[in-house]
Amino acid sequence: MKLIKSITLFDGTIERRNCYIGFEGDRILYVGEEKPKPDYSCELIAQDVFVTPAIIDAHSHIGMVRSGEPACEDEVNEHSNAILPLINSLHSIYMDDLSFRDSVESGVLYSVVLPGSGNIIGGKAVLLRNFETNIEKAFIQDVGIKMALGFNPRST
Repeated sequence: MKLIKSITLFDGTIERRNCYIGFEGDRILYVGEEKPKPDYSCELIAQDVFVTPAIIDAHSHIGMVRSGEPACEDEVNEHSNAILPLINSLHSIYMDDLSFRDSVESGVLYSVVLPGSGNIIGGKAVLLRNFETNIEKAFIQDVGIKMALGFNPRST
Protein backbone atom coordinates (compact mmCIF):
# COMPACT_ATOMS: atom_id res chain seq x y z
CA MET A 1 0.00 0.00 0.00
CA LYS A 2 1.24 3.49 -0.82
CA LEU A 3 1.03 6.02 1.96
CA ILE A 4 0.81 9.82 2.14
CA LYS A 5 1.36 11.72 5.40
CA SER A 6 -0.63 14.93 5.12
CA ILE A 7 -0.42 18.08 7.19
CA THR A 8 -4.00 18.84 6.18
CA LEU A 9 -6.54 16.58 4.49
CA PHE A 10 -9.67 18.27 3.18
CA ASP A 11 -12.11 15.77 1.70
CA GLY A 12 -14.72 18.30 0.56
CA THR A 13 -16.67 18.06 3.82
CA ILE A 14 -14.28 18.01 6.75
CA GLU A 15 -10.69 19.00 7.43
CA ARG A 16 -8.29 16.68 9.25
CA ARG A 17 -4.80 17.49 10.52
CA ASN A 18 -1.71 15.25 10.53
CA CYS A 19 -3.14 12.05 9.12
CA TYR A 20 -2.11 9.19 6.89
CA ILE A 21 -3.85 8.22 3.65
CA GLY A 22 -3.19 4.70 2.35
CA PHE A 23 -4.16 3.57 -1.14
CA GLU A 24 -3.58 0.97 -3.83
CA GLY A 25 -4.33 1.85 -7.43
CA ASP A 26 -7.40 4.09 -7.39
CA ARG A 27 -8.83 2.83 -4.07
CA ILE A 28 -8.30 4.53 -0.72
CA LEU A 29 -7.81 1.80 1.90
CA TYR A 30 -6.91 3.75 5.01
CA VAL A 31 -7.30 7.20 6.55
CA GLY A 32 -6.16 7.74 10.12
CA GLU A 33 -3.96 9.59 12.55
CA GLU A 34 -1.70 6.59 13.20
CA LYS A 35 0.52 4.90 10.64
CA PRO A 36 -1.14 1.62 9.56
CA LYS A 37 -0.17 -1.50 11.50
CA PRO A 38 2.66 -3.68 10.16
CA ASP A 39 0.21 -6.13 8.52
CA TYR A 40 0.38 -3.78 5.52
CA SER A 41 3.59 -3.27 3.61
CA CYS A 42 3.60 0.53 3.31
CA GLU A 43 5.62 2.75 1.05
CA LEU A 44 5.64 6.41 2.14
CA ILE A 45 5.53 8.37 -1.12
CA ALA A 46 4.85 11.90 0.21
CA GLN A 47 4.78 13.68 3.54
CA ASP A 48 3.97 17.11 4.97
CA VAL A 49 1.56 17.84 2.10
CA PHE A 50 -1.88 19.40 1.78
CA VAL A 51 -4.37 16.93 0.26
CA THR A 52 -7.67 17.91 -1.39
CA PRO A 53 -10.06 16.35 -3.92
CA ALA A 54 -9.31 17.15 -7.54
CA ILE A 55 -10.52 20.57 -8.60
CA ILE A 56 -12.77 20.80 -11.67
CA ASP A 57 -12.71 24.03 -13.68
CA ALA A 58 -16.35 24.39 -14.74
CA HIS A 59 -15.77 27.07 -17.40
CA SER A 60 -12.55 27.09 -19.36
CA HIS A 61 -11.04 27.75 -22.78
CA ILE A 62 -7.87 25.80 -21.93
CA GLY A 63 -6.23 24.32 -25.01
CA MET A 64 -8.19 26.64 -27.31
CA VAL A 65 -6.47 29.84 -26.19
CA ARG A 66 -2.96 28.48 -25.75
CA SER A 67 -0.53 29.94 -23.24
CA GLY A 68 2.12 32.08 -24.94
CA GLU A 69 0.51 31.94 -28.38
CA PRO A 70 -0.63 35.05 -30.28
CA ALA A 71 -4.27 35.99 -29.63
CA CYS A 72 -4.99 35.99 -33.36
CA GLU A 73 -4.27 32.23 -33.43
CA ASP A 74 -6.73 31.17 -30.73
CA GLU A 75 -9.60 28.89 -31.70
CA VAL A 76 -12.18 29.95 -29.16
CA ASN A 77 -14.63 32.05 -31.24
CA GLU A 78 -16.12 31.25 -34.63
CA HIS A 79 -16.61 34.36 -36.77
CA SER A 80 -18.63 32.82 -39.62
CA ASN A 81 -21.96 32.70 -37.78
CA ALA A 82 -23.43 33.71 -34.41
CA ILE A 83 -25.39 30.48 -33.92
CA LEU A 84 -23.40 27.26 -34.27
CA PRO A 85 -24.82 24.54 -31.98
CA LEU A 86 -23.04 21.68 -33.81
CA ILE A 87 -19.48 23.00 -33.37
CA ASN A 88 -17.53 20.61 -31.16
CA SER A 89 -14.91 22.33 -29.00
CA LEU A 90 -13.03 19.02 -28.86
CA HIS A 91 -11.75 19.68 -32.38
CA SER A 92 -10.09 22.96 -31.36
CA ILE A 93 -8.23 21.83 -28.23
CA TYR A 94 -4.46 21.38 -28.28
CA MET A 95 -3.24 19.16 -25.44
CA ASP A 96 0.29 20.59 -25.73
CA ASP A 97 -0.95 23.89 -24.26
CA LEU A 98 1.33 24.71 -21.32
CA SER A 99 -1.75 25.65 -19.29
CA PHE A 100 -2.64 21.95 -18.92
CA ARG A 101 0.62 21.29 -17.06
CA ASP A 102 0.17 24.42 -14.95
CA SER A 103 -3.41 23.47 -14.05
CA VAL A 104 -2.43 19.95 -12.94
CA GLU A 105 0.42 21.32 -10.83
CA SER A 106 -2.17 23.57 -9.14
CA GLY A 107 -4.63 20.71 -8.47
CA VAL A 108 -7.04 21.43 -11.34
CA LEU A 109 -7.26 17.94 -12.83
CA TYR A 110 -10.41 18.31 -14.92
CA SER A 111 -11.82 21.13 -17.08
CA VAL A 112 -15.07 21.82 -18.86
CA VAL A 113 -13.89 23.42 -22.11
CA LEU A 114 -16.38 25.59 -23.95
CA PRO A 115 -16.26 27.47 -27.21
CA GLY A 116 -15.82 31.20 -26.68
CA SER A 117 -18.34 33.79 -25.64
CA GLY A 118 -18.26 35.48 -29.04
CA ASN A 119 -21.12 33.35 -30.39
CA ILE A 120 -24.69 33.41 -29.13
CA ILE A 121 -24.73 29.61 -29.39
CA GLY A 122 -21.15 28.41 -29.73
CA GLY A 123 -21.24 24.63 -29.68
CA LYS A 124 -20.57 21.64 -27.45
CA ALA A 125 -18.84 21.88 -24.09
CA VAL A 126 -16.61 18.92 -23.20
CA LEU A 127 -15.23 17.53 -19.94
CA LEU A 128 -11.51 16.72 -20.11
CA ARG A 129 -8.80 15.14 -17.99
CA ASN A 130 -6.10 17.83 -17.85
CA PHE A 131 -3.37 15.30 -17.05
CA GLU A 132 -3.62 13.31 -20.30
CA THR A 133 -1.35 13.92 -23.29
CA ASN A 134 -3.74 13.27 -26.16
CA ILE A 135 -7.30 14.36 -26.78
CA GLU A 136 -8.72 10.80 -27.11
CA LYS A 137 -7.56 9.88 -23.60
CA ALA A 138 -8.42 13.32 -22.19
CA PHE A 139 -12.06 13.37 -23.40
CA ILE A 140 -14.60 12.14 -20.83
CA GLN A 141 -17.95 13.29 -22.23
CA ASP A 142 -19.97 16.09 -23.77
CA VAL A 143 -21.58 18.15 -21.01
CA GLY A 144 -23.75 20.74 -22.70
CA ILE A 145 -24.07 23.51 -25.25
CA LYS A 146 -22.51 26.93 -24.67
CA MET A 147 -24.64 30.08 -24.94
CA ALA A 148 -23.81 33.73 -24.29
CA LEU A 149 -25.67 37.03 -24.37
CA GLY A 150 -24.42 40.54 -23.88
CA PHE A 151 -21.36 42.42 -25.06
CA ASN A 152 -19.20 39.51 -26.24
CA PRO A 153 -21.48 38.12 -28.98
CA ARG A 154 -22.44 41.67 -30.04
CA SER A 155 -18.77 42.60 -30.40
CA THR A 156 -17.87 39.46 -32.36
